[in-house]
Amino acid sequence: MLCNEFDPNPVAIINPGHQEAIPDFPAICVGIFSKAIVDEVLEKYGGEVIGHCKYCTGWVPIYRVRAFHTEVALFLPHVGAPAAAGSIEDLAPWGGKHFVFCGAAGALRRDITHGHLIVATAAIRDEGLSYHYLPPADEIELNPRCVQACRDAMGSLDYPYIEGKTWTTDAFFRETEGKAQRRREQGCVSVEMECAGLAAVSQFRGVDFAQFFYVTDTLDGPEWDEGILSQGGAGLTDICFQAAVETGKRMAANA
Repeated sequence: MLCNEFDPNPVAIINPGHQEAIPDFPAICVGIFSKAIVDEVLEKYGGEVIGHCKYCTGWVPIYRVRAFHTEVALFLPHVGAPAAAGSIEDLAPWGGKHFVFCGAAGALRRDITHGHLIVATAAIRDEGLSYHYLPPADEIELNPRCVQACRDAMGSLDYPYIEGKTWTTDAFFRETEGKAQRRREQGCVSVEMECAGLAAVSQFRGVDFAQFFYVTDTLDGPEWDEGILSQGGAGLTDICFQAAVETGKRMAANA
């Protein structure tokens, strides 16, 4: 069955907001796809558990963290669009309004060095979740205001970055050279597993969303260059967390 049965009815059989409300929940929510980074942030800045995203595979704690004169809800999302987007569905009813996600991505161009930052501007919808939140289309454009907030954050911190379209896929073991080449022809500079789904859910629910990546590996050549993927984001904590918080602050200021 093709993913062409989008239903715009906002009321489903199971709806978000079924968990108890959390008082004074932070409006800025930061999801970082790196246990090493999240653990280091908590060690450096401290944090209190204020709630959980509840999955049958394990609960994801939500931490209230105060850093850079800002309070944020920090969490470690599960990998993959459905689980990651479920965090938006949980946190938005609690009061989350400005969502920033950061995580690893593979580069589709060999000139993009490992550890470099990429700001997502649009995503190819090669996953399934987004088709249940928006009508069928090949790609989704991220909210230009939120993209600009991410650009401004990088600029204010003097972090070098590139921007471009990303390829969101459910199947990283099926990233063939033919598919990678077609995505390059469509303008993609990176590949990952969540952005299109996160963008679709945020649009459907009316919350802010921005995402940026740190490049860990390269898929532009006869063989996969594993790069720094095995490091799990180690060494990038200060860059990623500060950029995420600054992006959230700018989205909130311009909402």
